[in-house]
Amino acid sequence: MRIGIVTDIHDQVKILAEVLAILRAEAVDAIVTLGDNTDLFGKWNKADGVADLLRGAGAVGVWGNHDFGLCRNVPEETQFRFLRKTLDYFATLQPRLELGGCHFSHIEPFLDPERTDDLWTFEGRPEDEERTAKSFAAVPHRAAILGHFHRWLALSDTGRVAWDGAVPLHFEPDKRYLVLVAPLFRGAFAVLDTDRGIIEPRNLPRREEPT
Repeated sequence: MRIGIVTDIHDQVKILAEVLAILRAEAVDAIVTLGDNTDLFGKWNKADGVADLLRGAGAVGVWGNHDFGLCRNVPEETQFRFLRKTLDYFATLQPRLELGGCHFSHIEPFLDPERTDDLWTFEGRPEDEERTAKSFAAVPHRAAILGHFHRWLALSDTGRVAWDGAVPLHFEPDKRYLVLVAPLFRGAFAVLDTDRGIIEPRNLPRREEPT
């Protein structure tokens, strides 16, 4: 199964449209979003446009700390700010997702995405030995794929992997992995091949700043 992965979109509609077009052209089997699709309280909120693109691509996924407020128990005053179809899409996002034998969540697996304090925690680093051990103990999957930290990072159950998102990461058959995907708002996304055990980091070409 080939899964296109986007995370931390943060209202970047144009970049999202470009990435989704690439994933459709490659005929991936599924598209997963790892949350923070919009910044609910951001000045330039574009949740309607983001939801429209993700829904059109058939994307499934999980919520993050910035979009959780649109996914569950949405206050009436917030509902008035968005289209009904936007709210319906965000209501489909889950705390965690299992697909192709892999775990997907916005935050580390040992944290609870349904607790606001856990969603917003930035204490410690995922590569800290104690946190890594908790994550591997929390889920049984061969690979857990996360967003939230705005960087590429790979950890195995035997320690940190020498990988910075510049080349594909091949999963060794006797190891389990925790992989962080860099943010879409910087042009990053990934394709995970669950049959071959490979995650391919992708980055859109950097654009020249207008003069």
